[in-house]
Amino acid sequence: MLDYKKDRLDYGERLIPPTGYRLRRAVAATYSLDLNTLLSIPVALFYAQTLEGIESGERVQLLEAIQRCPEVLRVYHQEGKIHVPRIQNRLYGLLEDCVVGVLPKDENSSFHPKVWVLRFEQERGPARYRLIVLSRNLTYDRSWDIAATLDGDVSDDPQERNVPLVDFVRYLLDHQTFDGGELFLNELGRVEFTPPHGFNGNFCFHPIGVGEYRNPVETQKGERLICVSPFVHDAALDRLRRNVVGERWLFGRKEELNRLMPTTFEGFHAYSLSDLVVDGESLSKAEDGEGEPLEQNLHAKLFVFKTGDRANRWFIGSANATMAAFERNVEFLLELRGAGEAVQLERVLDDLLGPDRNAGVFEPFVSPEEAVDAPAEEALERRIRRLEFDLLHVLQITRAELVRSPNGTNYDLMLDFATDGLAWADLEVQVAPFNTDHVPEPLPRSGDIELRFENINESNLSSFLRFEILREKERQQAFLMKIKVAGMPPGRVGTIVRGIVSDPEKFFEYLRFLLAEDFDKDACVGGDAIRESRDGDWNNGAWGVQSPIFEQLLVTVSRRPKRLKEIDDLIAQLLDGDGQDGTEIVPQDFLAFWRAFRDVATQTVGESA
Repeated sequence: MLDYKKDRLDYGERLIPPTGYRLRRAVAATYSLDLNTLLSIPVALFYAQTLEGIESGERVQLLEAIQRCPEVLRVYHQEGKIHVPRIQNRLYGLLEDCVVGVLPKDENSSFHPKVWVLRFEQERGPARYRLIVLSRNLTYDRSWDIAATLDGDVSDDPQERNVPLVDFVRYLLDHQTFDGGELFLNELGRVEFTPPHGFNGNFCFHPIGVGEYRNPVETQKGERLICVSPFVHDAALDRLRRNVVGERWLFGRKEELNRLMPTTFEGFHAYSLSDLVVDGESLSKAEDGEGEPLEQNLHAKLFVFKTGDRANRWFIGSANATMAAFERNVEFLLELRGAGEAVQLERVLDDLLGPDRNAGVFEPFVSPEEAVDAPAEEALERRIRRLEFDLLHVLQITRAELVRSPNGTNYDLMLDFATDGLAWADLEVQVAPFNTDHVPEPLPRSGDIELRFENINESNLSSFLRFEILREKERQQAFLMKIKVAGMPPGRVGTIVRGIVSDPEKFFEYLRFLLAEDFDKDACVGGDAIRESRDGDWNNGAWGVQSPIFEQLLVTVSRRPKRLKEIDDLIAQLLDGDGQDGTEIVPQDFLAFWRAFRDVATQTVGESA
């Protein structure tokens, strides 16, 4: 079940709808969020494809699915934990309504769950729900993680065991709800979930930090224990030690284990991921110069308690073996109980360490004589964390408004701040509009400031601000904050679409994609090979020669008539420019053909219905 050679999954595989179903609602919770990862998620949700090889960037193939996301997707994340992308992308603007920040109660607490709840529909029969409990965030992190998936149909009767799950989702919706939220909660309470293979059906949900729900790992008793936790604290491990009478195995990150007191390891067999695994990508690409290698460290969180002869309790989810996870954070754990061979604690050890206990990717950890102490680094981390929290909680943005630039085409962003009450210490703060090339402007340590960022193109407008925290002119932290901006033009989505589908070649590329029977994943992988392979003058009627679009349209009328409305909406977006007729994007000869074809096709579909 945890064999790293056989049981590795693509994140997107867990999101793909079951055969015969389509996605109607997706609710996700994550601590940190990468916008490029979020751009790839629609490939799984709407096109039933894995995420492997999908590249971010302004690809026209992703437009249709991304525009559908605000209607069905909500991603709740810790406020201030949206990574700042290195490269601008106008598609980010289409996802802003999907993203909801959750601010923890203080700087020492975190909103830390990693969960998906998905609702799928079929033409006939009950809705199906899927719960995915993970240990990883919604990012492209390459670390080793763990996930569990439960599927179930909506029944007629309330399911008592689902109450904590419903309470957790209601907690999310209290921060921002969506149309049909109450129906979603009502159905979720009646879903008969099926546990993963190997467990006997006895499972529990633990929304830690929501209402009165507590962390069950803190008080769980057992005869033996496996604790897989990348981040660890002495006091938390001491509590686990007191609750387990027999052997205990601890798997953590080497740099985190080095910080523990030597006495903490008494009673634990401690292991860390081999350096060859952690740095393996760097080593393999050291001579190739291929991109930027990413560390592959441990990030999974798993607690396995042996509670009887063959009885085992697994806790999978977001919680580390830390006091923050025990006492302060909002976390989510799935508890699974089983006595089968595949879920035995000893089987987990075989998967992690090999049958002879020395052949896995983990190696024994040797504790230093003294804990590795870094008081200066830890003090700096605390100051940064406090200032980041105050920027999100205390900083007053008294004005955020867009006004027309003097050129009459672009926009100026007007920002007024009141900075009193921030815990600055020896740090500095700069701010700039997101998705632009504007140089960040410094915030004063006290008082008010007015900032004006000029001449922003409409397709680059954003509800996010980019904040940077610096110390001695060196950037320590950067994050995005979502704010309410007055004067946001109502046609911004159409402007973004026209900016990406910006010429006839891209229009026909997108049209061919919309007419295709199946999603062409290759079109989203690698370079712009499709466009490079075509010649032809799209403006001289060559569209009928270069591509069998007419034949594809006929097939679409017979098999997917609703797609005609989507194509018509796209053409309307492209034509609905700000004083522009859009003919440079949609050739006049195709536009004339389309209007005639649309009218005849719509009438034909109506008569056949």
